[in-house]
Amino acid sequence: MFYINLLNKTRLESDLESLGCLDIAEELIEKMMENVFYSDVAQRVIVQTLAVIDKVNARLQATFNILEDVDDERDERIVEFKGMSYYM
Repeated sequence: MFYINLLNKTRLESDLESLGCLDIAEELIEKMMENVFYSDVAQRVIVQTLAVIDKVNARLQATFNILEDVDDERDERIVEFKGMSYYM
């Protein structure tokens, strides 16, 4: 088991807040953590969920990168939020 360090959580929350759906931040982070657990270092992880944006149901997609760690002995995965898109 390892610890997951999300580098730019505030940017993720800011992007969600600008779309009016900050309430799903923890759901996205939990889904990302599940995927990161089963993924290799230096992979991209895409997480999808449903959200209400501008009073319309939308499919929200967040992209994360698992960064390479120079210290392989640590039980930590470093993850970076890259961006978000949504489809109505």
